Amino acid sequence: MKIFNLIPSMILIALLSAGPALAQQHESLKENAALRYWSAFSQVQDSGITDQQAKELNAILDGTAPYDDSKYKDLIEKNILAFEIMARATALPACDWGLDYGLGHDVPVDYARKGLVLGRLNVLYAFHLLKTGNKDGAVRALAAGLRFSHDVGNGGSLFATLIAKDLLTSHLRAVADALRLEQLSAAQRSQLQTAVARVAEGLDWPAAAKRDLETFRGDYAGNPQASAALTRIVLSYTAALNDGSKLHALNQAVQGAPQELANVIPNAERVLEQKQDLNNTLLQTRALLQ
Repeated sequence: MKIFNLIPSMILIALLSAGPALAQQHESLKENAALRYWSAFSQVQDSGITDQQAKELNAILDGTAPYDDSKYKDLIEKNILAFEIMARATALPACDWGLDYGLGHDVPVDYARKGLVLGRLNVLYAFHLLKTGNKDGAVRALAAGLRFSHDVGNGGSLFATLIAKDLLTSHLRAVADALRLEQLSAAQRSQLQTAVARVAEGLDWPAAAKRDLETFRGDYAGNPQASAALTRIVLSYTAALNDGSKLHALNQAVQGAPQELANVIPNAERVLEQKQDLNNTLLQTRALLQ
């Protein structure tokens, strides 16, 4: 038999054997919330705001200014589809942004910026629903927003983790406002309890810091002293984020590193402050839900 006569059979066998693997891969893609979130990002409309509007929005999200539905109603209604896609995606079991840290400093972070926009709009959406008397819808939006906020930081850098923290605290403050200002039913409170409990473990700060710091590895591949210093800093940094009492050891490791390396190390004390702020907000919200 000539070799060319075997080729069609070999292709058929290969396709048949690859079938289950391809089907499994396709199924796993369907279960990836990140892909749905990208669809939600594509539906966000008119998200650009002025500096003054940004200040007003920050005050609302910080809880220092009341929400004015007359200012944001039109913006919210234009983005209903984006909120719905996002909420449906949060029901999926996994979120993988497909980040390739082999790119070093060039790892894309645009998804996190888009996540910040959508997440903040979602808080306004929850306030809008409360203003219109739709408590069930508001609770669903807050629960979905908490899961989405946590997913934004999943597998990401410190930048993405800080954005996730910002979104989580904004949603948790909105939950607290809803609990204090609204008469929520037992079922609504239970839904919020479940949502808060799912993010109670917080964010993986040490893993995010390690990813960031390891991106410097290629910069010092030809410098044994700097490379060794970076290894010490990575170990000390992750230890300090797990245990704040080890911050001094980290500072010593940074001070002992070459200056060009020391200058690019993120301030761990500020990261710890952000981590503690999230933990405090979580505790306060959980106490209100008791």
